[in-house]
Amino acid sequence: MNKTLQSMYEKLITTTEGSQRREDILNHLKQSNHKFIVLDDDPTGVQTVHDVYVITSWEKEWIREGLSDDRNVLYILTNTRSYAPERTEKINQEIIRNIVEICKELHIDFSIISRSDSTLRGHYPLEISVIEKTLAEKSNWEIAGHLIIPAFFEGKRYTLDNTHYLFEENTFVPVNETEFANDAVFGFSTANLPKWVAEKTAGVYQAKDVLTISINDIRQGGIDKVRTILLSAKKNQPIVVNAANYDDLDVVSLAVLQAISHGKRFLFRTAASFVKSIGGIENKQFLTASKLVAKSNGGQYGGLLIVGSHTKKTTNQLTDLFSQLHVRSIEVNIEKILNPLKRQGEFRRVCELLRQYILSGEDTVIYTSRKVIKTANKLENLHYSQTISSILVDVVRSLTATPKFIMAKGGITSSDIATKALEIKKAKILGQAAAGVPVLLTGKESRFRGIPYIVFPGNVGNRNTLTDIFTKLLSLTNEKGRSSWQNKK
Repeated sequence: MNKTLQSMYEKLITTTEGSQRREDILNHLKQSNHKFIVLDDDPTGVQTVHDVYVITSWEKEWIREGLSDDRNVLYILTNTRSYAPERTEKINQEIIRNIVEICKELHIDFSIISRSDSTLRGHYPLEISVIEKTLAEKSNWEIAGHLIIPAFFEGKRYTLDNTHYLFEENTFVPVNETEFANDAVFGFSTANLPKWVAEKTAGVYQAKDVLTISINDIRQGGIDKVRTILLSAKKNQPIVVNAANYDDLDVVSLAVLQAISHGKRFLFRTAASFVKSIGGIENKQFLTASKLVAKSNGGQYGGLLIVGSHTKKTTNQLTDLFSQLHVRSIEVNIEKILNPLKRQGEFRRVCELLRQYILSGEDTVIYTSRKVIKTANKLENLHYSQTISSILVDVVRSLTATPKFIMAKGGITSSDIATKALEIKKAKILGQAAAGVPVLLTGKESRFRGIPYIVFPGNVGNRNTLTDIFTKLLSLTNEKGRSSWQNKK
């Protein structure tokens, strides 16, 4: 990227700490009683919000429970990014049918946000298409358009001139030039979003068919200009939204709410930042160390980090953690896990080491071997991921003592730990441990009730972010004076 364009983009992303518009959004939501229901394809989508709930079951009783307070945002964890298309389709159909029935019962108007990855991975356009068809079937809705908003400012992801960028090492990198574009299941070739839509829809939509909302539309034309573009959409038309900071998204959110008031219906395919804006959720400081540990533990047992993500970013963060702090580490041999003859032996070895370390009060990291094993078959790669994740789930389930904290790294890993190991049905989002790293408080139904669960996305943070979160807990070293928190330097 040339220096002139780089400098221009750097000026565009300058942001503010909230705005009057956020209050206007919240007031509008209160007056309209309109709720935004977020179908989250992994647990990392709550990484920008606080004081809202996420449910992991879409049975009617849990949807009713989730919608029964005065909050305007509810997350439903679907974990569909880890599933094959057929199962993803059925899950979305079932959820939408149940939502429609419960919202009719409770007299609630709503919109659906399909929250997915800020680096463009996930089941698009499948999920948007299924949601649209099911809403038409159950509610006779006509969807005017679906807004595509992958901007995620906490993770330094911006959409500028219709191209989606990661800001890394002080450079704007088109997302197709990153490791995420080479994903074994959801890879892609372009960061230009209209062209990305054409690629992902296999030509159902051409780039010229995509509506766009530019930074200039937002900052010069304002709410009126954006609303006019939205009102022109028809037949579930893709609408690419450029955004460089929360002020941009707040303008778009108010325009969306006004367009909805005009009778238009929209769907949303977004990353995490848009939910904070459209929900009128204000900023909150990162959680203090005391909010990250279990009150019931009393410092007696060690904390636990489970790492399933194999991104380069995660590997670098692990390397930094191990070089800076004394933590117990257990490497899970993936080749053995994928070998049915060796799987149980490896599982027993990991469980026994984990039990010893946690009971001794030592903070422990379980991580999968860093070699990526993949084939040319996308569904087989999904199966590999699910097999590995299921072993990690069983390892956590083997624990009888409540860890001081539980942290999971990676989308599939953190979802499976939440739903299958911790058995969470409903959790409150406390806030963030660091930028883009949400913390959930487990509910009374959970296997380890009332403990913080830290969800660390595989594609978030700098090299030292993981180390920084651990270091935040230095002041909470248990009374036995374990060396886990002592700095190596």
